[in-house]
Amino acid sequence: MWCRPDWIRLVGNESMSTRLLTLLESWFGEPTGTSRGAAYFTEGLEWSPGVLYSQGHRSKSVMVDLQGKRLATMSPEDAFGLTREILMMGFHCSRIDLAVDHVQQGLNLYEHALASCKDKELCIMRTYEPDEAYLVDGTPMKKLLKLGKRESEVFARIYDKGLETKLLPVGQWERFEIEVKKDRANEVCMTLVEHIEKFNTLLWEYVIGSVDFRTCTGRSERSRRPRAAWWTQYIGQSVPKRIKPIPKESSLDQWFEWFRSAAGSRLLQIAGIIGISPMELFMQLIDSLEPATSTVPAVVDARQRQECLKSCQSLKS
Repeated sequence: MWCRPDWIRLVGNESMSTRLLTLLESWFGEPTGTSRGAAYFTEGLEWSPGVLYSQGHRSKSVMVDLQGKRLATMSPEDAFGLTREILMMGFHCSRIDLAVDHVQQGLNLYEHALASCKDKELCIMRTYEPDEAYLVDGTPMKKLLKLGKRESEVFARIYDKGLETKLLPVGQWERFEIEVKKDRANEVCMTLVEHIEKFNTLLWEYVIGSVDFRTCTGRSERSRRPRAAWWTQYIGQSVPKRIKPIPKESSLDQWFEWFRSAAGSRLLQIAGIIGISPMELFMQLIDSLEPATSTVPAVVDARQRQECLKSCQSLKS
């Protein structure tokens, strides 16, 4: 059984393009070719296999995709070490795929999951879609079960990777994979980057936390329905980790406006009452506090503005 990232997509402001390209070249050498870039971009560069840089988006953003072929050649420590360096430039993760591979374990995941779906045991995800292909003699050529909708922020797939790659017979290489996008992708990516020492456990818990299979008892509450026997055996003593929707965070401008309206006026009033300057009061309020370390949109905005300021100063000099 192997746990690994199978896709990491990072997006940032085009003002960071020079620094990003320098970093990519330090990891992978000179680009091996040019391309049209990803969808909605106009041009790009490639590092074969599986690294794509895209630019020319109308939003003035650039993007790098670390694809499965490249990530398969990298250790998780290297993959997320590079990801950390890109995130520290002010980029954010907009997509991350996490895969769990089972080789020669005979789990029959596809068959068990499909049977559960037909028995109305699928939970969390609301739709399922089997995709199979066979030769005329009944030999299986494809077994793919899609759980949820591709456009959703969390989408899961259970399929026979051996059949897809034509490397192993049916049932010898099974994959359970999730695709996480938008805000939830950044949350998952940041957690894995910050806790790389627990990478295997966290990835496994995220994957099994994306869906659930509960027997039909007539009750609507999922917590009151026992898990399907095969699913209970599969996850064992692990605790599934749900990838919950992320509350919207404020941009830097919104944070400034909130501070002015919610705290600024009151700070001025209290400073006047007790007879000290607003700065003295402010310094008392933040005394002994440590700077926050989490990455939120306001922090990303601040980093990008600082980098833009540095770039402008460099051009002037």
